[in-house]
Amino acid sequence: MTIGFVAVFLALLGGVIWLQQQASSKMAQVNANLDEQMSQLDHFLKSKTAPSRENIAIVKGDRDEVDHLYGELLKTVGRDIKVPPDLQPVGFLQLMASSFSRLRQAADAAGIKLHDGFAFGFGRYAGPPPTLPARNLPDQDTKRILAMLVKQLQAIDQISTLLIDSHVDEIQQIRRSEVEPNGGNDTFDVPISNDPKALYHILPFEFQFTCTGDALRMFLNSLTKADSFFAVRRVQIAGEAPATEKNPSQPGKPTAPAAPVATSASKPAPLSVTVRIDLIEFPSGQPAKKETGKPRA
Repeated sequence: MTIGFVAVFLALLGGVIWLQQQASSKMAQVNANLDEQMSQLDHFLKSKTAPSRENIAIVKGDRDEVDHLYGELLKTVGRDIKVPPDLQPVGFLQLMASSFSRLRQAADAAGIKLHDGFAFGFGRYAGPPPTLPARNLPDQDTKRILAMLVKQLQAIDQISTLLIDSHVDEIQQIRRSEVEPNGGNDTFDVPISNDPKALYHILPFEFQFTCTGDALRMFLNSLTKADSFFAVRRVQIAGEAPATEKNPSQPGKPTAPAAPVATSASKPAPLSVTVRIDLIEFPSGQPAKKETGKPRA
């Protein structure tokens, strides 16, 4: 019994010693990993990873300069179209009718042809009968749609006025991008687009009219002087000047005297013009800086 007891005791003692050695080995490995990580942490703490004060001052100065240049750009490229506050759908129809009446009177006075019922791109709402925009929509959606329609209406008013002042022969069609689904014949298939960083908005339009070359030149020049920022994206022209005739001559034979040229000049054939024009607006509200709270470009 004594020998058996001693044998069991020795076996237990050997197991305890083996476990202690395993634990000591693991502790040594953990301590080695900890020392290595502490060394890396000490290296990071001693290294200067942050930018210097001089570089921070340069970055702040550059940002202030960009803010100043952006403000000067907004003053140069044109003013944003203002939307009347608390405008209702009925108020938009009244604003539209007033604009159309004034444009038709100006076109009649200038001798510019408009077909019967010409609605300047808003036939969907002009009727007959007139149709209220943004029907059965929440207040927020109604406000957004009315604001976009007012911008389109005033942009078309400005461009149409420039066409009338340039003495084109006829305004045939005006198309705009719809802000509501299920548009009519005046719908332009180019969507309204916004810059991903909200720096500018683009409202596209298409104008079809007939005019002379001088009137077209006058109209394109007047767009550069408009209050709003209009960009001409595409100009398509159909029509050409009448060809001039020359007397054929054959070598070796005397040329017959030329007939006298009539003094009455014929009127040049009108040009059929299609112009894609974009209204580009830069929103006045800009993201604020986190440090100072000033506007940021």
